[in-house]
Amino acid sequence: MLVAARSPNGAAMGLAFGFAMLSGCAGTPVLKPIPEGTPLAIATARPATPEEPVPIRNQALGEGASAGMGSGMVIGGLWGLACGPLAPLCVPLGAGMGVVTGGAAGAVIGVTGALPDAKAEQLRERLARARKSRDILEDLRVHVTDRASKHWVLDGSPAATTLTLELRGLQLTSTRDERVSLTVQVLATVQRKGSGADPPPEYKLYAYTGPLSALGIWLDDRNDFIDSSLGAASQQLAAELVSELALAR
Repeated sequence: MLVAARSPNGAAMGLAFGFAMLSGCAGTPVLKPIPEGTPLAIATARPATPEEPVPIRNQALGEGASAGMGSGMVIGGLWGLACGPLAPLCVPLGAGMGVVTGGAAGAVIGVTGALPDAKAEQLRERLARARKSRDILEDLRVHVTDRASKHWVLDGSPAATTLTLELRGLQLTSTRDERVSLTVQVLATVQRKGSGADPPPEYKLYAYTGPLSALGIWLDDRNDFIDSSLGAASQQLAAELVSELALAR
């Protein structure tokens, strides 16, 4: 699955990492296409500070809180009906209180779905080893370059447009039954040259989320599952990015 959201200043990873992708109230932003045959430079940007440990999001936590808020709102609303003549006032108040208490209760239930610390640490270490053998940002640059060469001029001459790729983070998501998926976020920045002052750069944050797979597969040193997952992410992100900039159909 590929989703995208605007990222003007590189907000920090964390809980917002996964859910920023789901934000779409203002519509999905798009990058303006680059005309065919335009001289294009492709660059990569790396963070100046060391990367933080890959976060592991507990999917059950979100599901538990959501379910708790829903049931809490219903129960709170029913409590409000007991107010008799004041029901129009009590029902929304009770529903609001139910959302808060139900959400908190649901979150507590969801915590039980988190991976045990030992397994979480083992998973992070396994991913870290795989990333040493596969530089996902460089992998992405290679795939983007290969696809871009079919649309634009990449001969190293002064470029009218520069596309910069930046890995914004990785996240793992675990479920109650110990299945795990990988999400990779990449920020694409397009800087075009103008006849006078250069226009402001355009930004777009792309995210790829892979399928859920059993934790045992992730932790098995005998397979190349994680390496293949990282490779699939870079290929899919490259395809989405170049397709949008080329207006491919």
